[in-house]
Amino acid sequence: MKTKLVLLSICIAILSMGATAKIKDGKAMTGNSLTEFGKYTIVNSDVPMVYNDQVLKTFELTYENTNNPVTIGLLCEDKEKCKTFIVRTDDFEIEYTCKNQVFGVKKIEPRFQVLPKEEMEMKLNKVSYYSQRVICQNKKSEDELLGLIACYLPDLVNDEYQASF
Repeated sequence: MKTKLVLLSICIAILSMGATAKIKDGKAMTGNSLTEFGKYTIVNSDVPMVYNDQVLKTFELTYENTNNPVTIGLLCEDKEKCKTFIVRTDDFEIEYTCKNQVFGVKKIEPRFQVLPKEEMEMKLNKVSYYSQRVICQNKKSEDELLGLIACYLPDLVNDEYQASF
């Protein structure tokens, strides 16, 4: 557990030092997740995520040591700049939110849910989930939040399900 916390702290430090590039004009944002998933790349997705007849800004997250891409949909629902990141693969889904400058993970709301709740409960690492409820409490850019998701997401999946990621 201590090792994971140290690795996650290092990941945050790397992100704050500007180790990533902006996702603009088709350029990719890259970094190291400091997990078994390895280095990550985030690009704008060609396949949009749709919610309530609204096309969301969508990103594709890939890791060097996994086979399946992760789709991240960004939903801004209110004027307070509350952002909801819907993070989904074929076998896993979770939600990250940024509200009042507090950023952290939460279980996927039923309105966004695609996979069965029982299946998600089995795959979710509860220790990591509770430690990620508050990841940071200061304002971050959209790119920094995406980088944090890329670094923290691998720890949310129980070890026995990571092979299918």
